[in-house]
Amino acid sequence: MIDWIAAIIELHHAPLRSGEVICVEADGSVAWSSPRKMLVRGSHESSIHVRSIGGDGKGNATHLYIDGNPSKWLQGHNLVGSDDVLSLVFDAFNRLCSLVGIKPTDFERQKVRCGDYRITRIDYNRMFELPSRADVRAWLRAGEFKCKSRHGRPVANRGTLTFGKGSSHWSVVCYCKADEINAGGSHRLPDELHQHTEIYDWLDNKLRVELRLRSKKLKALGFEMAKTLTPAALWALYRQFIGELDMSEQIELSNQQMHELPSKVLGTYMLWKQGHDLSDMVAKATYYRHRKILMDYGIDINIRCDRRDDTNVIPMIRVIEAVPAKIPSFFFEKGLVHHSTRRVG
Repeated sequence: MIDWIAAIIELHHAPLRSGEVICVEADGSVAWSSPRKMLVRGSHESSIHVRSIGGDGKGNATHLYIDGNPSKWLQGHNLVGSDDVLSLVFDAFNRLCSLVGIKPTDFERQKVRCGDYRITRIDYNRMFELPSRADVRAWLRAGEFKCKSRHGRPVANRGTLTFGKGSSHWSVVCYCKADEINAGGSHRLPDELHQHTEIYDWLDNKLRVELRLRSKKLKALGFEMAKTLTPAALWALYRQFIGELDMSEQIELSNQQMHELPSKVLGTYMLWKQGHDLSDMVAKATYYRHRKILMDYGIDINIRCDRRDDTNVIPMIRVIEAVPAKIPSFFFEKGLVHHSTRRVG
């Protein structure tokens, strides 16, 4: 689904009164000023930012800048959603104009419907199904040490892995969606969705992997205009960037190296090699003491071992190569998604 969009749409209108950010020089003169973004509330208290930009010399703005999550703004959540840029932005544009009192011409509406406007950021994600939430967390812990991209190693923060954090071109973000919504705050589900317990059951074992493309990269790739970002194009870009991530697997010791292990840590190593999560099986003091010894042999027992002959553990590469999780039918049957969301999604 599309999780975030920033777009610049041609629209002649009286500038929105949202205040200004002003830079004042030491002598009191104004160096520059810029209109502030206006926060527009949508469904279930979600919001999106808009700002008037440009000028026609007659006091009118020439473009409207939209920045936010159109799926969440329209349907109240971003659990699942649409990959149709044109439909999402067109519906969000019409609703925004109605809420802020702007009346586009038929020609301006048609240009938005056809995707004749510039995209400066787009976030596109898919969710992958693992055996359990514990496996999702283990995957993320392992990814901190075992994955890398052209940006280098990922940055880990509270269970979220970010490749290319701070990049003005692109980044990839991986996280456990169930943990995110249970953390509360802005990610908490609206009260009216709490009754749908099947949502929580479905999310429990899902890994979300999100590609974020920014203006410089979109321009370099030739995908700056919205009409070029078709569902097929987005999926191809996603596969290209995710496929370039280097996801090596945890090593195992050779027989000779195993004989060199101190006998007191051999049992711990064998349990780790079988794919067990040792943090729940070994006393805390013993765990850290054995971990320090095994680190000298290139083994980090804090990273769960991926065994190819163990069907209960999914190697990192196989997760990303797998078919993304499909949207359950109850999202459609209960009207919890935008109309452009595809059932095959």
